[in-house]
Amino acid sequence: MSLSASLEDYLEAVLLLVRQRRVARVRDIAGRVGVSMPSVNTALKRLADQGLVVHEPYEFVDLTEAGRVAAERIHRRHETLRRFLSDVLSLPDQIAQEDACKMEHGLHPRTVVQLQRFLEFLEAGSGDSAPCVQALREAPSGSPPTPGTQESESDD
Repeated sequence: MSLSASLEDYLEAVLLLVRQRRVARVRDIAGRVGVSMPSVNTALKRLADQGLVVHEPYEFVDLTEAGRVAAERIHRRHETLRRFLSDVLSLPDQIAQEDACKMEHGLHPRTVVQLQRFLEFLEAGSGDSAPCVQALREAPSGSPPTPGTQESESDD
């Protein structure tokens, strides 16, 4: 079963709302995803047709077992990317969150697994004291390097 990036976002939103509030309502999903309630209803119908959610009009939204498994996989992928961007690259939380949302749908599953392994390696062994992580954290933040500087990709 292949889901569009948009449907993955809805599924993840349902999971997080159920975890936080014990229930997911259409208006709460709309607020989390940043869309209208009719858009949520359309997406929920598509997810229900695929057996991932149970939803009747004017009722709470529930994940099926298959929906829960898919939503947890989606959320793990998102969290892996967010942690990498935040913990390893030292990006501010807001940027890490936004970029993880943009990146999560386009990466090959093997890439995500390797990022997770890398994070686990850092946590298990060297952790935050790994020289490469420390160097990233100590590098000045701000605008990206400009062409012609020592850090430019064209110098390779």
